Amino acid sequence: MAEHKIQGGDMLLFIDPTGGTNYDTVVCLTSVSVSDSVQPVDASSACGPDKSPGAVQISIAFEGQHLQDPNTGTISGSNLLLLLRAEQTIGWKLSPLNPVAGDEIQEGIGFISELSSTYSYDSIGIFSMTISPFGLPTTSIEPAGQTFTLGQSYNGGYVAYIDNTGQHGLLIKDLNPALFIVASIYWEYSYHNELTSQAYGTGGNNTDLIIAAQLPGESSHAELVRTTFGNDWDMPSVDELNALWTHNNIFNYTANTTLYSSSSQFDTNNFYMVGESNALAIIDKLGGPAFTIPIKYF
Repeated sequence: MAEHKIQGGDMLLFIDPTGGTNYDTVVCLTSVSVSDSVQPVDASSACGPDKSPGAVQISIAFEGQHLQDPNTGTISGSNLLLLLRAEQTIGWKLSPLNPVAGDEIQEGIGFISELSSTYSYDSIGIFSMTISPFGLPTTSIEPAGQTFTLGQSYNGGYVAYIDNTGQHGLLIKDLNPALFIVASIYWEYSYHNELTSQAYGTGGNNTDLIIAAQLPGESSHAELVRTTFGNDWDMPSVDELNALWTHNNIFNYTANTTLYSSSSQFDTNNFYMVGESNALAIIDKLGGPAFTIPIKYF
């Protein structure tokens, strides 16, 4: 394990509204804190005054900015308020988004015991909230991860990009250039404004947004990725395609084409294609056939 400090912004709170472990990310947090205490018990006797340790009490407090209508996979103040008023048992986890060796992870079940909102006239609405766990949470330390190498077979694909943690990155489906692509006639079959992102890590959400925008009977390049490779594969964002291109010398992406479709739209009518050396092209969504490289996160 490598000695490292914890950045406050890296520690996130995740909640499953049904009490399980299918967590949503609590978005727009500004702080998270955990309080552990042991209540002393009076153990006085004929020998004199004394105290002994009683029950462990734990509470989790967090603050954030209100975000209305959060994206799939995220949760914010208004949704949390509904859980409090329903007295709902929730699952929770406190952890970095991508834990590295030595990071602490706490998770358990509990209920939301307090929530307050503030709407000042000169600032964004904020909320503060407390979770009271049932019993003691499970505390674990992220173990030293396995070492990954480019081209390594892993989890139904091959490692095509490794991020700076050394433990996470992107998989492609096959080492054969003819088999790691999905071809589509159109990016989508009518114009929709999906508000997709270019950022690394957003390809999965982009894929969901594109599929959700389809009208009955329509299809899309994103949907074809899922039906061809499975629901755990996604259409990459601009930054994810750029990450893949950094290793074109190994994977020979240019064997198929010089540009690949991303899941990032430019505007309602156009999307980005990405090529080697960060080459960008803006193409009409109904403009004709194209390839993409489906990815899976690890």
